[in-house]
Amino acid sequence: MHRLRSGRWAALLVGLALVAAACGGGGDEGGSSTAGSGEVKDGGTLNYGADQEPTGFNENTSSDNGTSVLWITVNLYPRVFHAQPDFTVKLDDQLFESAEQTSTDPQTIVYKIKQDAAWSDGTPLSADDFIYLWKNQNGSIKTNDVATTTGYDRIESVEGSDNGKTVTVVFKKPFSDWKGLFTGILPSHYVEATKGGWNDGLDKNPEKIPSAGPFIVKDYTAGQSLTLVRNDKYAGTPPHLDSIVYRFLPDSTTQPPALQNNEVDFIYPQPQLDLVQQVKALPDVSSESHNGLTFEHLDFNFKNEHLADLKVRQAIATGLNVNEMVDRTVKQFSPNSVPLGNRIWLTGQPQYQDHFLGQYGKGDVAGAQKLLEEAGYAKGADGIYAKDGKKLSLRFSTTAGNKLRETQGELLQAQMKEVGIDIKIANLDSQKYFGDALPNGNFDICDFAWVGSPFAISGNRDAYRTGGGGNYGQYSSKKTDDLFDQALGADEAKAAELGNQIDQQITADMATIPLYQKPTYLAVRNTFANIKDNATSEGPFYATPTWGQKAA
Repeated sequence: MHRLRSGRWAALLVGLALVAAACGGGGDEGGSSTAGSGEVKDGGTLNYGADQEPTGFNENTSSDNGTSVLWITVNLYPRVFHAQPDFTVKLDDQLFESAEQTSTDPQTIVYKIKQDAAWSDGTPLSADDFIYLWKNQNGSIKTNDVATTTGYDRIESVEGSDNGKTVTVVFKKPFSDWKGLFTGILPSHYVEATKGGWNDGLDKNPEKIPSAGPFIVKDYTAGQSLTLVRNDKYAGTPPHLDSIVYRFLPDSTTQPPALQNNEVDFIYPQPQLDLVQQVKALPDVSSESHNGLTFEHLDFNFKNEHLADLKVRQAIATGLNVNEMVDRTVKQFSPNSVPLGNRIWLTGQPQYQDHFLGQYGKGDVAGAQKLLEEAGYAKGADGIYAKDGKKLSLRFSTTAGNKLRETQGELLQAQMKEVGIDIKIANLDSQKYFGDALPNGNFDICDFAWVGSPFAISGNRDAYRTGGGGNYGQYSSKKTDDLFDQALGADEAKAAELGNQIDQQITADMATIPLYQKPTYLAVRNTFANIKDNATSEGPFYATPTWGQKAA
C-alpha cells in the first residue's frame, strides 16, 4: 500500500506530466494509448487483484490513510473534487451542483449539493456531513486520529442552509488549496451512532456502512476478498458493472498467474521487474506505465536513541548509495528512473530543485564514518560502531511480500554494513505495517511511498508538521512548521519558493531520505474497457462508473 499525502497531495500534481506507456500483451514501451478503451455494455463483474488489504474504512485517519483504503472508499464516500489523470481537479457533478469562492475577505466557499444526493439508507447527503468532517479533522478534538488537519484548521465556520443542501465555509486564514478539502465525506449519522466513532467506528463491517457513491460494499472476508455492488440509491449515472471484487494478492509474484488463470481481470501493483516481464507475455492483456505523483523514501524515527542524533542520520544518508539502489530496483523496468533530490517537488515539475543529491546518497563510506566518530561512536572488533556500550543497530521495516522494497532493504543493509551500522530486517504484512507500526512509531527506519494529488504544499504539510498525522517519525521543527504556514496562503510563485525552503530545511534536519519517483503500472484483460491510469492518489478508481465489459 502507498500512503496518501493528505495535505501533501497538492504539491505533487501541479506541473507534472504523464510519461511513456506500454500497451498490449508483450507491447513495447512508448505511445500514449490507455488500457481497454471502448464502448461497453451493462452488467458483469470485474475481479481486481489488490496487492494490499484495507486497514479500515476511514481514509481520513492516519492508520487508514492509504491507497488500499482509498481505492475502495472512493466508490462510497463523496469527494467534492476528483483528481484527474492530467493532474487537474474536476467537480463531481454527479453529486454537486457547484463549489465556488464567493468572497476573499474573509475567504468564503459555497457548496451546493444536488437535491437528490443521498446515502444508501435514504439519509440525505447534507451540510451535516460537511460539518462533521470539519469538526473531526480540524485538530480541536485531541483524541481524534487524523491523517491531516491542513486546511480544516484554517476554517472559522461551516454552516448549512436550504435544508442542508447549501454549505457555506468561511476561513479565518486564507487557504489557496481549498479544492483539496472535503474529500472522503463520511455518513455522519452512521459514524456518530457507532461504538467506535471517528477513530474506530468504520474499522469493521463495511457492508453496513451507507454509501453515497456509485457502489456499496456487499461483503468482506478478511484475508480473501471484498465485493462492491452497484448502489441503486446513487444520485448519479449508474455504473455499467454489476460488481467489482477485490481479491487480495499481497505477494506480488501471484498476480501474473492470477491474470493468466482468469482469476483476476485487472491489477494495479507496485511494479517489479519479473512481474512486468510476465504480464507482457500474456495474450489478451494490455498494460501501461506512467510516472506520476508517487515517490519512494526512507523515514527515520526520532524517538530512537541513535537516530535522535543528527550526525547519525547524516551518516546514513552519506553512506547510502542511492544510484545503486535505483539501478538494482526500479531502473530494471523503468529505464528513465533517477534518484530524487526533493521531497516537495518531483522531477519534471518546474519548481523542482535538488537539495539532497549534491551532498548525500553517493555511498561515501569514509564520510559516513567520520560523522559517526564526530558523534562519539567507535568501531568495535566486529566492524560495527557503538557508543556508551550500545551497538549502532537499527531495524529496517517495509511491506513484506513486496520484492522491490525487500531488495531495497537488503541493499541498505549491505551498504550500511560497509559503514559500520548494523541493519536488521523487520518487515511486516501491510495491515500491521500501515495500521500499527507506522502510526504507533514502532520502527527505526521505514520504507514506503507517498502518493500525491493536485495540491502540493497543503498535501505535504502533515507529513512534516510537528504532531502531523503522517509524521510517523515524530520530526519537529518550528522553522519547517512556520514555512508551511506561510506557504498555505501564498500565491503560486511564492509557494514554489517556500516549498523549496521547506525541503532545504528537511534536508538540513535529515528527517527523511528521498529515493526516487515511482512509476505506476496497470494491466487489464482486453475484454474490459475504460480502465485508465490516473497517477494520482485516486488511481484508476476515480472513474469506476465508466468501467465495463466491451460491447460485442
